[in-house]
Amino acid sequence: MIKINPNKIYKNLYKKKNKNITFKILLILLVLISLIFLTIYILKSYIYPLKHFDIVKIESQKNNIDPYLVLAIIKAESGFNKHATSNKQARGLMQIMDSTAEDIKNKMETTTINNDLYNEEVNISLGCKYFSSLIDRYNGNYYLAICAYNAGMGNVDKWIEQNIITKNLNEYKNVNLPFSETKKYLNKVISSYKMYRLLY
Repeated sequence: MIKINPNKIYKNLYKKKNKNITFKILLILLVLISLIFLTIYILKSYIYPLKHFDIVKIESQKNNIDPYLVLAIIKAESGFNKHATSNKQARGLMQIMDSTAEDIKNKMETTTINNDLYNEEVNISLGCKYFSSLIDRYNGNYYLAICAYNAGMGNVDKWIEQNIITKNLNEYKNVNLPFSETKKYLNKVISSYKMYRLLY
């Protein structure tokens, strides 16, 4: 008669069960890690890309601006479409108006003409120079500079004068701005900037 050892059977079953649980845990971890890497890849490749980064890096360094903030502005302005033209005839990656280009051109002593605004190097160079001048105008306050890039210096100056916003603005969510477009723009640029800093 064959003797059956219940303890031995139990131990074997326990080992198999543990192996199955371990395998399932490893499989779940592998899937989760793959999803994380896939998400990061999609974010970097399609949602927060480093398009034109060589130019952005050079021009941002010239004007003492964080290049990822410039990318965030380009993303908000044109979605990285260098041929973008607004209904107000702002052109290119950073949506430069002809009048703004002329003002900057005179300060930079360049021979830029209106048609050049679709050129990536010209547009980013002018855009960075203009944004830098806004930062200087508002004593290093990036939030106000971003608002002015969208709504214009005249409007931002008026809002400060009328105490609608403070000259020391230090937030970007739920800011009480007269222009809903500028309110959304400020939030979009800073949110994108934070994502760029997180990803890169």
